[in-house]
Amino acid sequence: MAEALAQPLRSFLAHHQVFRLVPQLFLCLRCTAGYCVAMNELSKSLDEPRGVFEEHLLFNLVYCSQVSPGIEQAKVHQSMLKMMALSVTALVSVAFSVNGYAESSTSTMNVSVSVEYSCAIESSPMEFGAYSGVVANASTTLNATATVVATCTSGAGARVTLDGGASPGLGSPGAPIRRMRAGEGQFLAYQVYSDVARGSVWGNTAVTGVALTGTGVPQILTAYGSVMAAQLAVPGAYSDELVVTITY
Repeated sequence: MAEALAQPLRSFLAHHQVFRLVPQLFLCLRCTAGYCVAMNELSKSLDEPRGVFEEHLLFNLVYCSQVSPGIEQAKVHQSMLKMMALSVTALVSVAFSVNGYAESSTSTMNVSVSVEYSCAIESSPMEFGAYSGVVANASTTLNATATVVATCTSGAGARVTLDGGASPGLGSPGAPIRRMRAGEGQFLAYQVYSDVARGSVWGNTAVTGVALTGTGVPQILTAYGSVMAAQLAVPGAYSDELVVTITY
């Protein structure tokens, strides 16, 4: 009878290593004609080989679970054995809850995202420096450049346009006459081109804008500016602002 009870418990302990889960456990319970006492604590039993430790635990759990005449004669309080039985039951339940998963099932989680076409635009200042319509620039334009940096997602078709500025003169949106201003009625005409030869005005239409296809990395476009020669403007600090737009 004892061996029949011990065998499944031995298999359980070998598989789940229950002895590692209990910080303090009285191991060797010896039921005699007059008493049942705790002989060794876990700290002592852990120094023994694992097989010896398990034999102690199996022997005492099975042996002391049987009601003997000695226990009856000594009138041992039954609540002590009940408390021990409940403790072992709780320990087994914890072990099964931690290591007892034997079956599994799988499912597929679909993950998706929609990447939209998008673009960003930045530009640097265009600084011409000093201009003299009488001497240095009497017959020569004053030139300068600026950069426009466009970043678009790969494959995005885009077009970059420049408006006529804050003080535009006569002209069409495709080829506006741009002017810098120093004060009331004080202007200095200039133009911005999309090519180094300064032959194509960079305007504000689909035809005069600069087209590009996004690559996923920044693309640098150069704006070529010229202040027309021989302008007898009033001395002062002239400036203008152009709105750079990217359409995609």
